[in-house]
Amino acid sequence: MHRLIFTLLFAITACAPVVGYRDSSARITSVALFDPALFAGNWVVVATYDPALCGVQAGVTPKGFDWIERNCNGDEYHSIAPVTGPGRFTPKGGAHKGREHWVMWVDQTYRTAVIGSVDGSFAMVLNRDQHIPPDRMQAAREILDWNGYDLGRLIIKQ
Repeated sequence: MHRLIFTLLFAITACAPVVGYRDSSARITSVALFDPALFAGNWVVVATYDPALCGVQAGVTPKGFDWIERNCNGDEYHSIAPVTGPGRFTPKGGAHKGREHWVMWVDQTYRTAVIGSVDGSFAMVLNRDQHIPPDRMQAAREILDWNGYDLGRLIIKQ
């Protein structure tokens, strides 16, 4: 019996640590050549781990973004989001207040983006409208997977 308990404990501790929705042992990247001006505008949340979040809007400021999060119930949260690194910014308010947002991927024409956090507490797939083509959704899912996110818990909002 003790051997079984020891074996189970070893198996549990040998697993990769998962924090929030992300395997913390996986690498995570942000877009080095991210262009805030191209990212600016309205976005629809088409996949997320937070079903209450339905949209975001980013307005460019000299130091980052004027960041607006829209919940599905119509509530909006406005905050300043200073740029903290290449493809990285940190909103001062909203659902993910104080958490550095990493833009892990954006398609070439800035129609679809994947944003998440190193700590794995959130991630979202953004699209310029509700209708994301299957190839871009597949690419977004592959980015989340490569960056260690649990695709089984991802909520597709279509």
